[in-house]
Amino acid sequence: MTKRLWRTWVGVAALVVLGLVGATVAAGAGSTKGGTTTTTTGTTAGKPARTPETPLTGDTLAKVEAAAVAKVGGKVDSATTENDGPNAAAAYEAHVTKADGTHVTVILDKDYAVLDVLTGHGPGGHHRGGPGHGNGESPLAGDVATKAKAAAVAKVGGTADEATTETDGSNGAAAYEVHVTKVDGTHVEVILDKSYNVLAVETRGPGGPERFHHA
Repeated sequence: MTKRLWRTWVGVAALVVLGLVGATVAAGAGSTKGGTTTTTTGTTAGKPARTPETPLTGDTLAKVEAAAVAKVGGKVDSATTENDGPNAAAAYEAHVTKADGTHVTVILDKDYAVLDVLTGHGPGGHHRGGPGHGNGESPLAGDVATKAKAAAVAKVGGTADEATTETDGSNGAAAYEVHVTKVDGTHVEVILDKSYNVLAVETRGPGGPERFHHA
């Protein structure tokens, strides 16, 4: 074999080897690209935490009170921002004691137009659902209602107005809620677990917003 032929053969062999290496690298790169996985952040298990509502003041408070009373009459006990209801247009809520003593929650948009009136904190209603109970909550009955109301009254005193399942709170252990009118006339929600242990008391009364108290 001549030197020229030998050199030619060596050159061809080198090109073949380089080609194979390049193909392997390219294949590896393609495999890496195809095998790349994207990590997505899933929704945290359990119920979303309830966003705190804040009391209204000044001109906003005056306009909300006027609009609510014009709609249902009575007297506004408290008014807050509204951010945990199903209506995205809702901006404010006013808790009103009507002339007949019943309690309702008036939901308003940012222009003070009334969007809804929810019967609540009294027999036959619920502050988030009105008649029929929204958010999948349903009235308790029989022995369950009796035990839930007894536990609530034992905790805060007063009279139990109604008891429902609890599905829209931030505590995953919550099973029931009882609406109670205390002896001083304020209205509270007592949150219980499925064993009727009190988890928390939520106060809605004259002169203040919703306040969350751990039991």
